[in-house]
Amino acid sequence: MTTVNERTPVPSRALRRQRILLRVIGAVTAVVAGLIALAPGVALAENSVASSTPADGASVGDSPAEIQIVFVEELGEVNTMAVECNTVLSTIGRPRVGDDGLTLSAEVVDPLPRGTCVVRWGVSNTDGEPNGVGNLTFTVENDPPAVATTTATTEPSDTTADTTAGGSTEGTTATTSSSGDDVADLSSVDAGQGPLWLGRLLSVFGVAVLFGSLVVIAAAWPEGVEYLLAVRFIRGAWIVALIGTLLYVAAATAAVTDTSLGSALNPTAWLDLFDAGAAGIAALARLVFVIAAAWVAFRPDRVIDPVTQMVALGIPALAVVTIGFSRTDTDVAILSIAMGILHALAMAVWVGGVVLLARVVLAGPGEEDLVHAVRGFGRLSSLAIGTTVLTGVVQMVILDGGNLFSSSHGRLVLLKTVVVAVMVFVAMSARQFVNQRLTRANEMTIPMADRLRRAFGVEAIAGVLVLAMSAWLLSLTPPNVDAGPTISYAIERNIEAPEADLDVTVSFTRDTVGLSGLRVQVDAPDQDLSNLEVILTAPANDEIGTITQPVPLSGRGAGVLLEGDDGLPLLVAGDWTVAVNAQTALGVFNSDPLGFTILNADGTVPTTELTIPPVVTVTIPPATTTP
Repeated sequence: MTTVNERTPVPSRALRRQRILLRVIGAVTAVVAGLIALAPGVALAENSVASSTPADGASVGDSPAEIQIVFVEELGEVNTMAVECNTVLSTIGRPRVGDDGLTLSAEVVDPLPRGTCVVRWGVSNTDGEPNGVGNLTFTVENDPPAVATTTATTEPSDTTADTTAGGSTEGTTATTSSSGDDVADLSSVDAGQGPLWLGRLLSVFGVAVLFGSLVVIAAAWPEGVEYLLAVRFIRGAWIVALIGTLLYVAAATAAVTDTSLGSALNPTAWLDLFDAGAAGIAALARLVFVIAAAWVAFRPDRVIDPVTQMVALGIPALAVVTIGFSRTDTDVAILSIAMGILHALAMAVWVGGVVLLARVVLAGPGEEDLVHAVRGFGRLSSLAIGTTVLTGVVQMVILDGGNLFSSSHGRLVLLKTVVVAVMVFVAMSARQFVNQRLTRANEMTIPMADRLRRAFGVEAIAGVLVLAMSAWLLSLTPPNVDAGPTISYAIERNIEAPEADLDVTVSFTRDTVGLSGLRVQVDAPDQDLSNLEVILTAPANDEIGTITQPVPLSGRGAGVLLEGDDGLPLLVAGDWTVAVNAQTALGVFNSDPLGFTILNADGTVPTTELTIPPVVTVTIPPATTTP
């Protein structure tokens, strides 16, 4: 479920960052406190529950907005609480100690479903030492009110799918919620959203045509600044770049903050892009450079003036450079960005020059300067074409490797390669014709202009199609790019059952007591998988028995449950077991349990005290014999 909230602009960005920092510090403090609060094994339950809301064993009509537990003894600062309804963990806020020092409460973020709910708690004393764990149970009688949801499904076999707290990305149905307070990395959001894709396309096209046209004018057609058609064309390209970049920045802001496009049109909200990674900062920088490019767009003669030429070409060139920061989530980010920048500059010279020739230079017959412009662009574009193809191949190797047929990203890259090949063929044919027919020409005749205009027009259309596919590619995850954050796992158990065509790896982010993240990697089967669940059995104790965690995967992929308030409550140190239940095309499978050990909060091995009877010395008299 994607919840869209209106964000109120904050007057001071420094104040907003301070608030976010305080929230992060508070969350980190809560997690660290939860790790320390839990005692190993069956800790001494010195503290006990005096009362709770809902009461232990009670039935409530609707989901409570908050869970409160009142204890007999005063609480310390390190406490934890987890809620499990119908064997599924629910999302609650960070536990807080009341002013009386005895009440532990937590906000219920998502309404609890109808059914039986178990609240598991662990508390500390005033010295910060563990002071007991336990649980209480209540029943919710009514279903939560229906809410609007937004889901997205994709092919499960294309990439590895990560599910976070019951949702997913590629491979399953995505169901996530956000309050709009956090800012995501722009390179990790779905770039296939309509406004974001359209804004990116218009921005890149406008910036490329503006820069490419100015380069052609500076290098091969200085007379172009005297043509009214050329001046209007350059100004039109700048307007397209400005409108597209404004739409791109607003849509990017809405995407990284999970707000509506309308609220993201407020320029004060664009400051959130500073927290959206290198791609977000590049989007803001592009807007600044596009606005500054008006200085040369409305006075294109500055591009041929030796005094102002460097600045006139440098400003739009910097706007093109920002395109290279669109993909920063690779293992070799520096190389990827460098190749992206070179690719963007070469592409802009190629596509921008082609569009200028098709729409302006060859709009009709003319004198010798038009011939020089076409021949000069032919020499200039040869280098641009070679650089574009070479850097494109390097990027393909970085992002896809040899997996071009096994992912949506790779297949779209192959389609893009075909279009680029057609574009290169038309370009080489046109350049060959220019070298043969315009070598000694002194003017651009009508038949010659018409023939070349058609050729360069096809090349320009192919270029626009390539740009559209490039914007589309950013919405897909390449095989060599990890779709989720890097997570370190402390425990890993593999459950393989060839008889059921099942191969599952279960990993935990921690090996000490506390709330643990969970990753379930399914390597087989590729499809026809259902009812997958992980069964955790705690050591013998009076509070925690069995934890069942459903995993919403229907085939090959991975499910991730993030650590924190949504983590698995491994609250007792000792020897645990993990098993997997699933249904495949070959039938229902229940695995044998595999063991793993959860250590004490300080990392020490849990010990069990044994009662050993005293040693008794028995004196046996000598044996006697009877003859």
